[in-house]
Amino acid sequence: MAYATAEEFRLFIRHSGPFSDEETAQAEFLLDLAGACIEEETGQSLELSTDTVLLDGTGTHQLVLPRWPVTAVHTVTLLGDLAADEVLTEGADHDFTWSASGRLTRKGACWPEGDRNVEAVVTAGLATIPKSLKRVALRLCVAPWSNPNNLSSETLGDLSRSYNTATDIGMELSSSDRKLVSVYQARTQG
Repeated sequence: MAYATAEEFRLFIRHSGPFSDEETAQAEFLLDLAGACIEEETGQSLELSTDTVLLDGTGTHQLVLPRWPVTAVHTVTLLGDLAADEVLTEGADHDFTWSASGRLTRKGACWPEGDRNVEAVVTAGLATIPKSLKRVALRLCVAPWSNPNNLSSETLGDLSRSYNTATDIGMELSSSDRKLVSVYQARTQG
């Protein structure tokens, strides 16, 4: 998922004039890596998509879906080894309800205990990327763009440059980035 565009990155680094085709490809590649870095930290894809997930029944009234925010639960089916699969009905007066935070609540019964015995078709993720995550992605791209060899300094004729290699380590989230991104971490059963 692209958290920003190559044009937004160009503006972020104050690059004068449009990117060449090669610079656009390089920026898009770095932005893809930045998005992967963010999603590795969150433990979930943040892109809005509809997926079929298999859940372990807990023997309790609640299950936690692996991705959030949830925008729709299309179907929930109890899978049986010997019996026919049972499709449940959503609603407070029916079999289950769901929340945007990723909880499936069984009404009038518990989820059956077992491995991969509840199948749900769920739409989850973000329709638009928050500006705070866009900023993190753009910032992650700056060091590998401006200092791709991770040099501590360089001299070209009369021009000498020093880099702060403690922070120019490439695609690493800072502690403040981790705190911001942690808001979107995947939830686990528990």
